[in-house]
Amino acid sequence: MKSDFSALTVIVVSVAGSWTGLSVKYDRKLSVLSEKIDACSKGDVAPTSTDSTILSQIAEATKLSNQSLETSERLERRLDAETDTKLTNDDSPFTKDGDGWWVAAPSAMFLFPRGIVIGNRNDDCAYGQGVLSVDGGPYGADNCPSGDGSVTFGKQNRASGKFSSITGGSSNTASEYHSSITGGNFNKASGRFSSITGGYRNNAEGLFSVVSAGDQNTAKGRASTVSGGKDNVALLELSSITGGYENKASGYYSSITGGRNNIASGTFSVVTGGRENAAKAPYATVSGGWTNAAEGEGSSISGGSLNNASGVYATVSGGSRNQSSGHIASVSGGLSNSSKGRYTSVLGGKKNRSKENFGIFPQ
Repeated sequence: MKSDFSALTVIVVSVAGSWTGLSVKYDRKLSVLSEKIDACSKGDVAPTSTDSTILSQIAEATKLSNQSLETSERLERRLDAETDTKLTNDDSPFTKDGDGWWVAAPSAMFLFPRGIVIGNRNDDCAYGQGVLSVDGGPYGADNCPSGDGSVTFGKQNRASGKFSSITGGSSNTASEYHSSITGGNFNKASGRFSSITGGYRNNAEGLFSVVSAGDQNTAKGRASTVSGGKDNVALLELSSITGGYENKASGYYSSITGGRNNIASGTFSVVTGGRENAAKAPYATVSGGWTNAAEGEGSSISGGSLNNASGVYATVSGGSRNQSSGHIASVSGGLSNSSKGRYTSVLGGKKNRSKENFGIFPQ
């Protein structure tokens, strides 16, 4: 029996050597068992009927030890499978400088498949894939880059279009593919590839449309542009408004440079400035003045007030209430003059009428 207990002593020592991760309770039990077995092996204590109990407890301890080792090995294998490299402190791309700032290594590259949020997280935002948002300050988190590849800076901005961006301002919305807003307040870029540089309550609705600045301007046409001013509207393709107030470029390729309440509705029509002027026909032009209308194709009015050029390529240079209705007819100035014949001209004066073709008045 003495040799048996010597063998048990070897078992206990072996179990103790592999006792990794078990509780203090089983450590103490193993210690008591070791002392009892050692006493039996020296003949200090006679074997008793409890030998089987001792062996059973040793078997239990051995089983628990093996289970602990298996769990530890499984965890290590899992960690190895989930990462290709195991970083140590020496592998970290960051170091802390003397001021307590963490500084990245000059050659470090970082990959963030889902995105980056700097500052506060907006719990009400469904963030897109591969996004960037800077969201801090005393007002909490309110930016939302919900479009894939979108970017939001500023305050309360929403970039919901794919690859859309808002880089400043507040309460702006970029809702279409590749749309962008640089700054301003309450601006909306809802056309594909549309952009707004700044201003207040501007709308870029057309494909490739642009609003540079101003107040409540709208670029609706494809590749239309409003550069500034207030309440201006560029309706059709490639139409443009440089500035002014309540101007409307509603013809294809039409343009208004400035002024107030001007309309360029003809294709390739132009209003340079003034007030309440209208270039209604294709290629018609009003350079300035007040309440002038160029209604004939290729007609033009240089200035003055209440003048009308309705003939094809007809012109009115200035004055007031003059009419040039003949083909390539002209009125140079004066008051209430009329040039109705083909190629006729009225040089000036008051209430002069030229009806004959190729006529000139006065002679």
